[in-house]
Amino acid sequence: MMINETVNLNGKITLKDASGSDIIVAYLATNLDESTENFNINMNVTNKVLLDTASATNVAGETVQVQYTEFETTVKAKAKGLGYGIFL
Repeated sequence: MMINETVNLNGKITLKDASGSDIIVAYLATNLDESTENFNINMNVTNKVLLDTASATNVAGETVQVQYTEFETTVKAKAKGLGYGIFL
């Protein structure tokens, strides 16, 4: 019997609103399928106005780009651990 591993990873992108509190502006999700080595990253934007604000950061000082890159790096590391040839 062959057993395939599928891994789901989820994350959130947050930015400070006018009151200085972090709010979710986008959700990130990916599904890694070990048997086919397929994956994609989906982004569901919940606050386009704030997401498109130049130089916006969250309370930790991270921009949207930094937060997305962190998620992407985690996805690639997990894919490499699953043996995805493109990341070996």
